[in-house]
Amino acid sequence: MKTKLISIVCVFALLLALTACGGTGSQAQKSAAEIADAIYSSQTFQDTLHAIDTDMIGDYYRIDSADLSDAKVYVSGSFSTAEEIAVFQASSSDAVEKIKKAIDIRLEDLKLAFENYVPGEMTKINDPVLVTKGNTVVLVLADDTASVSDQVDELLK
Repeated sequence: MKTKLISIVCVFALLLALTACGGTGSQAQKSAAEIADAIYSSQTFQDTLHAIDTDMIGDYYRIDSADLSDAKVYVSGSFSTAEEIAVFQASSSDAVEKIKKAIDIRLEDLKLAFENYVPGEMTKINDPVLVTKGNTVVLVLADDTASVSDQVDELLK
């Protein structure tokens, strides 16, 4: 009887250990809109940001639509701040590099636009939150980069 009880306890302990090690499996990747919307709704921005139409993203970022599987971009509604949220999901790993280069060009364009117009915005442009994980690239220009960076890391888990 004692041996049988020990065997049952061992089996339960083994099952418990095995189920504790099992994860929930791979989580579905969040969409670009889910990531961008979460950042926008939880962070503080000086200006009201407006989402731009998907077909306009190329005008702002010079990204070929073939390089994107998903994207959402928010820009300053009044264009008086450099605040921006851009989330891109690349169609391939090669496209990730193209997107990162396009972001560099966008940041240079913003520097030229703001350095004499609103020099106080240069801090955001010179110290962006730029995170790449897999085929997802996130750019955020905001005052509280530490909070944004933590949130982006959490969203991309």
